[in-house]
Amino acid sequence: MGEEPPRPTLEIASILRQGGRYLIVGFSSALIELVLFFSLHELLAAHIILSNVCAITIATAYNFWLSRTWTFRSVSSLPRSAVLYLLLFVFNQVFSSVTIVWLVGLGLLPILAKLFTMACIVCWNFVLYRQVIFR
Repeated sequence: MGEEPPRPTLEIASILRQGGRYLIVGFSSALIELVLFFSLHELLAAHIILSNVCAITIATAYNFWLSRTWTFRSVSSLPRSAVLYLLLFVFNQVFSSVTIVWLVGLGLLPILAKLFTMACIVCWNFVLYRQVIFR
């Protein structure tokens, strides 16, 4: 009989568990954000920046609540987490809006520009949520 493969440490298991929950919360947040963005911009003909800001704001409030309570089960100070989350939100908002306008100006479809910015944000948010905001 062969050796059993090494079991992941508790830390790795925790990261994987949180990563799975992060993806569930992230996908549901992304769906909310995309549906709102599309509805506002394409169906209601709202300006692209207004559509983006509204979509991100609503999806972000939803994401903060679930990330804090379910994904990371944070016991850190709510005001501290909220302020840090808000700072990251502002950065993500500016990055997303500026990048979408730039990419649309280059000829990319608005929805594809939006998906690109969302993918970028997902990458750095997990690390910052886990290590800084909800630790």
